Amino acid sequence: MLEVLISLCIVVVVFNWLLVLNILIIYFVFLLLLIYDGNSYLLSMIFILLSIWLIIMMMMCVDDDIKSNELLLIFIFLLIMLYLVFFSESLMVFYMSFEMSVIPILLIIFGWGYQPDRIEAGFYMLSYTVFFSLPLLVGIFYMEEMESLNSMIMCLMFLLAFLAKFPMFGLHLWLPRAHVEAPIFGSMVLAGVMLKLGGFGFIKVSMILGDYFMKFTNLLIILSILGGVLLSGVCFIQSDVKMLVAYSSVVHMSIVISGLLTFSEIGLEGGVFIMIGHGFCSSGLFCILGMTYSRTLTRSMFLNKGFISIIPSCSLWWFLFCSSNLAFPPCLNLPGELFLFISILSWSKNLFLLMGLLGLLSAMYSIYLFSFSQQGVCFKFFSFKNLSLKESMILMLHWIPLNIFILDLSVLTV
Repeated sequence: MLEVLISLCIVVVVFNWLLVLNILIIYFVFLLLLIYDGNSYLLSMIFILLSIWLIIMMMMCVDDDIKSNELLLIFIFLLIMLYLVFFSESLMVFYMSFEMSVIPILLIIFGWGYQPDRIEAGFYMLSYTVFFSLPLLVGIFYMEEMESLNSMIMCLMFLLAFLAKFPMFGLHLWLPRAHVEAPIFGSMVLAGVMLKLGGFGFIKVSMILGDYFMKFTNLLIILSILGGVLLSGVCFIQSDVKMLVAYSSVVHMSIVISGLLTFSEIGLEGGVFIMIGHGFCSSGLFCILGMTYSRTLTRSMFLNKGFISIIPSCSLWWFLFCSSNLAFPPCLNLPGELFLFISILSWSKNLFLLMGLLGLLSAMYSIYLFSFSQQGVCFKFFSFKNLSLKESMILMLHWIPLNIFILDLSVLTV
C-alpha cells in the first residue's frame, strides 16, 4: 500500500487529473477482482464501487479555478480510507479508517467552504464523530470482557458511532451545518458515501453482536420513525434549499435504520437498496443545486423561482431527481422503500399510520421542493447560461445508475 501511495503522489506532481483518474480506476477495480470471493465481499464491493463512481463525479464537479494537487491528494486519501473501511477484516483497522475518513471531509469544508461559519460546522462534525466513536474504540478493546457488562451499555458502545454517522434523529445536528458550509463536491461525497458508513458499520457489527442489539430495537425503531416524521415536517419550513435536501437525507436514513433494526432479510435488502439509491439521488440533488447556485448566487427558496421559463433543461433535471427522491419508478428508491415498509410493518402492524404519514410527508416535501423552486415568477431580470455539456453529462451519470438497477435487483441482493 505504501508503494502505491508514493507512486500516486509522483503521478499527481507529473501528470494531469485525467491520467490520475484512469490509474485510480484501474488500480481499485484490479484489487476488487483479486479480493472478491463469492458473496462474502459482495456488500463491500457494492459500496466501494459506489464510492469510486461518486468520487469521479466529485472530480468532474470541481471548477477549473480551484483545481489543485492538494485537492486531488485529499480525494485519493478519502478513497483509500473508504477502501479500508469496506474491506478490512480487523475491527481495529475498520475503526481507524472509519474515523480517518472524516479528515478529508473536514479539510474540504475548511479549505473550500463558502462562509466563515465553516469553522464552526467542521468543529461540530468532528466533535460528534469523536465523542460518539470513542465508546466504539473502548468496546473493541474489551470485546472479550463485554459479556460481564450490562447489555444496554454494550449496545450503546457499539451503536452510537454508527447512529451518529447515519445520522439518527437526535444525533443529526452536525449534518445540516456541514452540508450548508461544504462546497458542491463536499456535499456530494458527504451524502453519497459518508452517510453509508453508518449502515455498513451497523451491518458488520450486528453480525457479531446482533443478539444483544435485538433487546433494544423497539425503542430505537419507534424513535427513528417518529424522528423521520418530525423532520419531514421541518423540511416544509426551510428557506434554504440545501438545508431542505440535507434534512431529506436524514429522513431517508431514519427509514433505513428502522428497517435494519428489524433484523429481517427483506429489511437488509431494502436498506442496501435505499443506501445505494440515496447515494446517487442525494448526490445528484446537491450537484444540480450547486449548478443552480453558480448562476443565481443564492440558495433561497424565495429567490430561486421561475427556472422552468428560463432554463427548461435545468428544470427537467430538478424534476427527475425530485421524483427519484420521492421513490417514483423506475428509481431504485422504490423497491427499497417497499422492502423497508414491509419489514417494519411485519415487525409491528401498529405502525401503519406512522409509516403512512412518513411516506406521505416525504413525498410531499419533494413535490414542494420542485414546484416552489422551478415555477412562479422569476425575481431576476437577466438571463442565465444554459447547462453545459459537461454539467449535463455529470447529471446523466448520476441518473442512469439510479434507474437502471431496477432491471435486475439481484445484482444488489446481499
